[in-house]
Amino acid sequence: MRPGITNRVVAVIALIALSVAGSVGPAHAIDFVCGDAQTPQVMIDIDGAFARRENSWQSPAVGRMLKFQCFAAIARDEANAWVLVNYGYTRAWVSRSAVRFADGMDITQLPLSQEIPPPPPPPRLRLPGVPTISSAAQRRYRDAVQAGRTPGMVAVLGDCNAEHPVFFGRLASGAFDLTPYPELKTTARAFAAAFNRVSVATSGSFNATMAFDPMWADPKQCQSDEGPLACELRLSNASLLLIALGTGDTFTWRDFERHYRAIIEYALGLKVLPLLMTKADALESQQGGAPADYINGVVRKLGAEYGLPVIDFALAARQLPNGGLAAERNASLQLIEPFHVNEVGMDARILLTLQALAQFPRLSPTPQATPQPRKPLSPASTKRPQATARAPATPPPTPPAPKQHLKE
Repeated sequence: MRPGITNRVVAVIALIALSVAGSVGPAHAIDFVCGDAQTPQVMIDIDGAFARRENSWQSPAVGRMLKFQCFAAIARDEANAWVLVNYGYTRAWVSRSAVRFADGMDITQLPLSQEIPPPPPPPRLRLPGVPTISSAAQRRYRDAVQAGRTPGMVAVLGDCNAEHPVFFGRLASGAFDLTPYPELKTTARAFAAAFNRVSVATSGSFNATMAFDPMWADPKQCQSDEGPLACELRLSNASLLLIALGTGDTFTWRDFERHYRAIIEYALGLKVLPLLMTKADALESQQGGAPADYINGVVRKLGAEYGLPVIDFALAARQLPNGGLAAERNASLQLIEPFHVNEVGMDARILLTLQALAQFPRLSPTPQATPQPRKPLSPASTKRPQATARAPATPPPTPPAPKQHLKE
């Protein structure tokens, strides 16, 4: 067969193949797990997807979307590049490139976003877990400001559930709707600088040991001898430190109390008031062999011992859909133990935090005061863990090599 004829035959075969593929829909190795629903569904099809406030890559991320998660698709943009989905009690945009529709469904079958009615206001949540800020804690806060620390500045130390897009950034971007909570709007304004700040002491897989480890610090912003905690308190000059740890301590729970106590004492030594927060997952008992509710028990115990406020998200999460946690699947599409907070869980954590902060007095910076110098770093250190395959988004650390543990 002559070369010209060969090329034409190949082109015809390719066109026939494309035509057949278009008529039967795309072939996928992974099942579409979203099931039947009255509203069209999309399934997140990539790792590392984020919900966005607007249909633009420049729009801030306002929440994490896990691979194989399902969302109700309600509209599209004019370019057919973004899908509007129900996201908890609100709405959010996700890139068309990050989702998959059911076979036979396409983005063009959705209405344009300007053609659908606005969402109803979210319900007012009434949740337990808000601490009463004692007079002693308020006095410590005043002492922090008197020592030169910035009033209204909250540093965050935490794991994947404390990262900016899923916590403070969600409030800063306006994705958390304050309409049901008019009494908290002044608090949101008073602490706006804290909510807009991206902490250098939050990261996926982060555990209590890593707070003092320079290996986990941002080399562009931190000094060579600083761990993430010391670096964040220096950069932010915060008067309050919100500690949201524990999920990353799945396999290091035996050392959790010792390192968590060191974090508290380090902060107090710098005239910073710690606010403690419990977690909704139970990974340390489900996978790590710890007694039930071990880590949350330690957080509550140390809060009582030091007289510190404890934002008990674990208590509040019991009243939330799926315990405040997102449904998670492994590569075989099997459901696994969840640990990422879901959309309603994100908003509940923000709400509890605002309700706690609302109890602090509004203070002005102290003139001519200087912050306390940095204390020597704790000798605590750990190697960066290897990522596991059980949850591609932000997995907890793999079990470390056997070593001698302190007795609890």
